[in-house]
Amino acid sequence: MSGDGAFAPAWSAPLPFATRFDEALATEGVPAIFTLDAAGQLRLSPTRTREAWESVPAGTTPRREPCWCLHRDRATGWVMLVLATAPALGERHPRADVARYPSAAAALAALRALGRPPVWRGPWPPPG
Repeated sequence: MSGDGAFAPAWSAPLPFATRFDEALATEGVPAIFTLDAAGQLRLSPTRTREAWESVPAGTTPRREPCWCLHRDRATGWVMLVLATAPALGERHPRADVARYPSAAAALAALRALGRPPVWRGPWPPPG
């Protein structure tokens, strides 16, 4: 991991993965979406991944590169951390506002600043 919390070329994550499967998928598998589970570990989100793939043009595979985002549910204001292993998967969401961050550390800092629970109803993205 680089000092700023982004992935290093070896694809180590600043947060632990829930299982070896999740880590292998993030480092070697097809681009996917990962969210934090109740234990604060990165876990594949199959439903979100399938949803994100629907926005990718048919016949193309998104370029692999980690993308740290916060997604705010438009209906509730609830905010969650998202790791997309391809920027194209983290750019938009049908029911959420998306904010991209340059590193995991920056995204986590923004998430923590929202308090517990992380709810934000003001202008998006929240001021940093």
